[in-house]
Amino acid sequence: MDKMENYINDKSISAVEKAIGYIFRDKSLLSTALKHSSYDKLENYEKLEFLGDSVLSVVISEFLFRTHSYLLEGEMTVTRAYAVCEESLSKACRNLGIDKYILVGMSAIGAKVNTNKSVIADAFESVIGAIYLDSGFDYVKSFIISNLNEFIVEYIKSGDNNDYKTKLQHLVQSQYQDEPKYVVKDEKGPPHDKTFIVEAQVMGKTYGNGKGKTKKEAQQSAAKDALNYIEKKV
Repeated sequence: MDKMENYINDKSISAVEKAIGYIFRDKSLLSTALKHSSYDKLENYEKLEFLGDSVLSVVISEFLFRTHSYLLEGEMTVTRAYAVCEESLSKACRNLGIDKYILVGMSAIGAKVNTNKSVIADAFESVIGAIYLDSGFDYVKSFIISNLNEFIVEYIKSGDNNDYKTKLQHLVQSQYQDEPKYVVKDEKGPPHDKTFIVEAQVMGKTYGNGKGKTKKEAQQSAAKDALNYIEKKV
């Protein structure tokens, strides 16, 4: 098979357990959580990642509801999106050193799949899924909050409440695994006093419209409109 020669042995399992501060009763769950599909097409982390993604969303939602109740619903949504976005999850995974133990196939090594942010973030979610199956909600909740709370605090402290483009990007990446695109639909007025009309698109569909004296201003307006649309849609 197209696999690396190394594998998840007892020493590696122990190293990961020490890093995450949790000892598995069923070691096979952790072993599976670290296998990329290029390493094993049948027994890999994809299903655990699917489960971990759902558990992660519930835990962060409850945490924000209980500890940051002063936030409005829309603010909770974008804060959660930042905490669970690819960038945050991959950083958390690297902070623990889990990324060093992700197993990929030989062909994927050349493509540096094991250093890809998306793969590392997925592996982190798969570990969450594995902990949940092994010990239940309370244990995994503690693991999630201890590793992601810094990103929640970071986002709230940033106080950049008018950066709607960044908020939309995190939200779209989290909910749709895509990135918003901004399309200039029209330009009105003379060259010295133009007004730009911009659409914010998600997966090819229009989610928001905005206008402004500059393209950046119009994009921010469209992003704000898109955030309002998504909030109502949810």
